[in-house]
Formats: sequence, C-alpha cells, structure tokens
Amino acid sequence: MVENIESKNKKSTKPSLPLSWINSENESKISAIKIGRKSLWLNGGNFQNVDSFLYSIKNISSEKKVIIRGCNKLTSNKLVENGFNKVLFAQEAIIELNKKIPIPDKLKQRIKSLLNRGKVKEIIHGDKNLQLFNEFLKLTVNWNKPQLQNLFIDKFNTNTRLFVYEIIPNNWEGALLISQNSNEKMQGEQFFRKKNGMNGVMDTLILGISAILKTEGYSEFSLGEVPFVIDKNYHLFSKENILKLIGRKIDFAYNYKGLYNFKNKFATRWDDIFICTNNKLKLINLYGIAKKSNLIALALYKIFN
Repeated sequence: MVENIESKNKKSTKPSLPLSWINSENESKISAIKIGRKSLWLNGGNFQNVDSFLYSIKNISSEKKVIIRGCNKLTSNKLVENGFNKVLFAQEAIIELNKKIPIPDKLKQRIKSLLNRGKVKEIIHGDKNLQLFNEFLKLTVNWNKPQLQNLFIDKFNTNTRLFVYEIIPNNWEGALLISQNSNEKMQGEQFFRKKNGMNGVMDTLILGISAILKTEGYSEFSLGEVPFVIDKNYHLFSKENILKLIGRKIDFAYNYKGLYNFKNKFATRWDDIFICTNNKLKLINLYGIAKKSNLIALALYKIFN
C-alpha cells in the first residue's frame, strides 16, 4: 500500500524552509499568487534562515489570508505558534547521505553499467549551457504537454544547480535541477527524462548527485514531496481524508503512487509535509492552488487525450 510508510523513519530533524523555497544569502523575497479575493498562496521565496522566513510570514498574515504548502512538522508547528492551522498533505522523500541507500542489487548493476558508459556531471550556469538546456527540454517526456507550475522550481538559474547524465559531450540522456533548502539539505526540484531514453538514467543521476553532495558536506538530499500520501487515520470528513480522496480521483492525471514507488527506492526517511494557513483551509483554496498549479488543465488534457 502506498500509505504504509511505517517501515521508514518519519522524523523531521529541524525546522526548515518549505519545500522549493531557497536558502540564500541574497535579499529576502516571497512569491505570492492570488487564489481568491482575499487569499494568497505563498508558493516560494528566498530567505537566509527559518527565523527570517517566519518573521516575514507573520507580517503578511496579519493583513491577508495566506496558504503555504511544503512545511515539515517542526516548521508547521512554528507557524501554529503564530496562529496558523496545519493539514497533513504529503510525505517528503529524504536521502540521509550518511546512510546506505537501500537499492536492490539488480538496480545497482544497471547503474554500474551506465556509469561505465557515461557520467553524472554538473552543468555550470551560463548562456551557452542555458541554450543547451532549453534545447534538451524539447527532447524530454511531456514536452508540449500541460506542465505543473508553481509547485517546484523549474528554471535553470543562479539559484539552482543542474546535473546531467551524458555519454556523448553535450548530449544529455537525463537531467535533474536541485536547489538549496537549508545549510544541511539540498532538494531535487524537477526531473527531466529524455523520450525513449535508457532505463536507469534517473536512478543513476540520483545516486551520482547523492555522492557529490555528500563530498560537499551536505547531510540530506530531498527528492521532494509525494502529495496525497497520508498514512495516519483521520475521521471521515477531515481535510486529510478529503485530500486522500482527491488524490485517488485524479490519479489518472497525476500518478502519485508511481511517484511514491520511484522515490521510495532511495529514501532512507519519509517526513510529514503540511499545508499551513492562518485561517481554516477551505476547498475553494485547494481549487485555487489546483488551478494556478495547472493541475486542472493537466487533468482535462488527460481526459480528452
């Protein structure tokens, strides 16, 4: 069962920025998307630390109804102390870089074979490489189809790092964008797989990046959240059960079960992830997020195609 994650240790180690928010020494900023007459979805931003994030959120929430997704247990608890409510929404797949990644021998052999043929390398941001990246995107799965938006970082810029697997120079088989979530943790943002690409490329990228991040001194590599995966029991009409039901109804458009199974190959820990709001979370808020994230357009595309 997708919801059965008891075999993994689900424990947030410390408060952190929400997923896909960037730990940065640059000027603090927040991205806000209007999803109702008085409601803002705070979908991203840059902050030096959690304290500066919480201070800014407190100021904004005194004037507007705000919704923030991607908060771990301790961060959501900090928000609750400031008058917020929280709803369990997802699980975050985390690779603890000081632990052995529990992958099966068959997958290890496939990865070893790919590493004998090619390599995982970081691509430095610049005009030439940005052009290569944009050309590569046209060769990837789901190109020219509706894409999810505003849920994660999908741009190769000075706030992200790009890693690729290649056999021939500048001819990429797969790519992964990552960002810095805290001093200890890097986060996988978007995975790009080449159409009709070789099996095991994304697995090879994840293991290769994990090894690089470990040598750089990071302790965690997050593969991001899997929404609708809620392993606790809630009463029938709870927000959590409603979210689980929504996930099952749209599984044809957003295969969260397949996403869970892929990330579970590597995760050494799963953490609870919450949606936080300074008022009660309403279905109209979820509809607004679904619309602005392009999830509704994606579902309609799947229905008619």
